[in-house]
Order: sequence, then structure tokens, then C-alpha cells
Amino acid sequence: SKKKGLSLEEKRSRMTDFFYEKKDFFQLKDLEKLCPKEKGITSMSVKEVVQSLVDDGIVDSDKIGTSIYFWAFPSKATQN
Repeated sequence: SKKKGLSLEEKRSRMTDFFYEKKDFFQLKDLEKLCPKEKGITSMSVKEVVQSLVDDGIVDSDKIGTSIYFWAFPSKATQN
């Protein structure tokens, strides 16, 4: 019996909520620490979920120095 995890859609939705609630900038390692605790998204799948949201233009990302930051603000959701 395969253990029931969250679907990609559920993870995407939870992670989008996470960004909207926090209104802050995060590095991948921060997301991998916070999302499992707060949204039940396993740290293993955080990168894949964030990347899919970035690809769809829901989450923004920018490289600053050697670090990549991710963010999404509620105001952006109303622009789509």
C-alpha cells in the first residue's frame, strides 16, 4: 500500500500560502527547514515544488551574490 502523500497540486497550494503568509524572502535551505513543519511538505520535495511555482511565475526568484532567494506576495496573485 503506497503511503498517502500530498499531491503536487496540494504542495504547490500550501507553499504558495506559505509565501503569502510570510511576506518575506527565503533561501531554499530555509524553505526546506520551515515547510515540513508549517505546511507538511517533506524537505525532499520542497525544491521541486518551489521550482514548479517559479516556472509558472507564481513565485519569484533572484540570485543575489551566491545565494538564490525566493518570494511571492499576495499582491502578485491579483495580477494574474
